[in-house]
Amino acid sequence: MTRLALPHPHLIILRTVATVVISCIIGQAGWAAAFLGGSEQYYPYHRVGAVVAMVVCILGAVVYLVLRRSAGLVNVVLAVALAAGVVAQYTLGQAGATSAHIFWGVLLVMLGTALTSWTYRHEMPAEAATA
Repeated sequence: MTRLALPHPHLIILRTVATVVISCIIGQAGWAAAFLGGSEQYYPYHRVGAVVAMVVCILGAVVYLVLRRSAGLVNVVLAVALAAGVVAQYTLGQAGATSAHIFWGVLLVMLGTALTSWTYRHEMPAEAATA
């Protein structure tokens, strides 16, 4: 009987962070779609979700920075870019720039998908696995 080996604990943390981040971003897109489709009652959820998503993405970027040796350069850059992009997205929403806010949101979902994909395919560098 073969035993399934768990990934390195750093990879488990990074993959969990990526999953929570992408979940928040997709949730935001869902709330936006609901109220843009005519269900105005979902707008407050989108407003609260914006703060939650921003905090989660910033904290996620911090985790990637702390675990940068394990995460690798591409994942760290993606996580930091996503956090910066979400802050910009929040600013666009607060400014009432609806068209730019929607367009930027689509780009953020793509960036979050890239972060998740790269994180799940990433393997521990040899020097980080022994540290």
